Amino acid sequence: MWQQVQAGDRVLAVTFFADAPAPGAPLSPFARELHARWDRSSGTTNRRREDVAALSALGVGAIHWPYADCIYRQALDGRFLYANEEALWGEIHPEEEGLIEELVCRLAALPLARGGTVYPPLGVGHHVDHRIVRRAAEFSQRTRIYYEEFPYAEDPQAVQAALAQRPGLAQLVHISEEALEAKIAAIARYRSQLSTFWDGTAEMAAAVRAFAERTGGAGPAERYWQLDVL
Repeated sequence: MWQQVQAGDRVLAVTFFADAPAPGAPLSPFARELHARWDRSSGTTNRRREDVAALSALGVGAIHWPYADCIYRQALDGRFLYANEEALWGEIHPEEEGLIEELVCRLAALPLARGGTVYPPLGVGHHVDHRIVRRAAEFSQRTRIYYEEFPYAEDPQAVQAALAQRPGLAQLVHISEEALEAKIAAIARYRSQLSTFWDGTAEMAAAVRAFAERTGGAGPAERYWQLDVL
């Protein structure tokens, strides 16, 4: 994204599931556990503020849609759709079909320039919200290039699992040292999420750099995918 901005492109990052539960809204035990973890790591769970700070540093516009993260979403009878860790990596709940239809309409209405491209997640790691976004992007008929989610993409088998139903062609985008530093600095602004994957900023930075260098071989790179082109 940083390199696209430097080249003069207009880049928007859309957070589909940016809505927070209303004060006093019921939470599942699992959601309360996650809130406690995030508070210990950062002192705040304001993901939207972190997002704006990170994207602003990259020169990227931020769009936040009014849908809640999967841990907050409930069925019509009040049951939590994803009430434990296992559910995050399980199947999309049947009651989410209406949500997907709404997301398709919103994607179709995005103010993209002629020939503009959307970059949905590939679904590496099988997180339910990532797969919902991917499905909505595919139904929207927008031109798509898929990104592979880090750190899940460190596992080659997880990448292949995400490609199992639709084979794809990998594209390497080499990134400069300045771009890599900008990426690491932006990730560091998501303080509430760092403890989920790393012990601190230094460990995160080392992991991001190592993965980028391993991906590029001759220099740091990111890998993207075009599907159904083999």
